[in-house]
Amino acid sequence: MKLTFKKVAICTAAILFTLSVKAQNQDYVITTKGDSIPCTIKIPLITCGDGNYKTTPNSHAIKIKPEDIKAYYISKKQTLYRAVIKEGKTKPDFLTVLETGKISLYEEVTEVYVNNSTTNVTKWFVAKGSDTVKQLKTEDLIISKSRKQRKMEFAALINDNQVVYDQYTAENKFSFKQIRNLVQQYNIGG
Repeated sequence: MKLTFKKVAICTAAILFTLSVKAQNQDYVITTKGDSIPCTIKIPLITCGDGNYKTTPNSHAIKIKPEDIKAYYISKKQTLYRAVIKEGKTKPDFLTVLETGKISLYEEVTEVYVNNSTTNVTKWFVAKGSDTVKQLKTEDLIISKSRKQRKMEFAALINDNQVVYDQYTAENKFSFKQIRNLVQQYNIGG
């Protein structure tokens, strides 16, 4: 009897996993009202915005705007974008979601021109229980807060999880990899 129950439980789990994986193979947008709409998303190569979506091949394209859409997912890239407000700003922008949970981690990559060539600059933003994000880490040379200030702000975000906080202070690292690892650990509770 126990063996049959285990087989049924394993089969059920496999089916549910397959369905969730299949659901992730579809682009979607989430409206500000909370509706999830399956669609096809097109992002222009030279982006002057976040693109548009169509609910059917024959429907008209709808512009993805943070006023109407709070998040969208592009299945081909396996990437989620969320509308957030950067500290000091009043209007939301879409940022790539790296981690989501009690603490959410976001990324913005911008192209800058330096010495007649282009380079990408990565900026990470963080939020805890809010859609307002603070810049945490960057490759950019110009930033409004010092590294020390940003390290202290990050410590304040994680100090209610003693294990993660102790690891952060013991390792005394502030790399992209270390920050993401700590946020992951914080979100799973250990």
